[in-house]
Amino acid sequence: MMRDSQDYAKDKLTILSGYISRFTTSMRNKKWRALNYIDLHAGPGKNRFKPSGDIGIGSPLIALTTQRSFKNYFFVELGHQEHLTLEQRIQATEIKSGINLYKGDCNVEIDKIILKLNQIDREKIPDMWGSLNLAFVDPEGLEIEWKTIEKLGKQNRMDLIINFSTSGITRNIKQFFESDEETAIDRFFGTHEWRDIYSKLQVKDNTIVRRELLDFYIHRLGQFGYENDLKRDEHVFKNKKNRQIYSLIFASKHKLGIQFWNGAVKEVQQPRLF
Repeated sequence: MMRDSQDYAKDKLTILSGYISRFTTSMRNKKWRALNYIDLHAGPGKNRFKPSGDIGIGSPLIALTTQRSFKNYFFVELGHQEHLTLEQRIQATEIKSGINLYKGDCNVEIDKIILKLNQIDREKIPDMWGSLNLAFVDPEGLEIEWKTIEKLGKQNRMDLIINFSTSGITRNIKQFFESDEETAIDRFFGTHEWRDIYSKLQVKDNTIVRRELLDFYIHRLGQFGYENDLKRDEHVFKNKKNRQIYSLIFASKHKLGIQFWNGAVKEVQQPRLF
């Protein structure tokens, strides 16, 4: 089984691979208690790209096969068959310890992951720092809830790579806005404030809506100590019609993380227009 992806998703995985390589290589001899990798929408471990038909490894196997390994891995997958397939592929790798695989909604399973991260750092060890963490959040749409991002962001040393679904928002935003009930976009932002932003837009063009709400999301990340120029540290993906599909947002609490990210992004060209 494979995850079906568009060809432009190759760049997303190339950026992830480049960041992981820099992250694990540069940090391996430091005094970290552990280097931890969290993947909240792990998938089956392999991707089939369209329209090319190319096949490549997905984010879990990228993390597991990098030259310098993490100490702990936390993978979450909701789909039954995807979970079983990922489990089989994990067993075929050379990593035999530190792997934690969860089946379920990442917005629920996140509590188990945070508990384990805290347990790793609970015991004080002389001359050792706490853990350094990298979370890859790659939903298909608006499945990720703000409360989950909040739990990750509150960890002292947590780099975030987040897939911000432009199409997931703009495709249904009018319906979301007109609803009196809590919607997926309310849970995505963790607040109703996005409604005020949307209502004040004189021109509700998708490009404008996307920019305003993405800036709002980035502003919300700042409360956890992510002081970087996050608008600069995004990578936009477009389809063959030149429409923005999603952006990869990067957030780190240390300038070195920005250097790693910039180096990883340089490995890919600007988003291709098919």
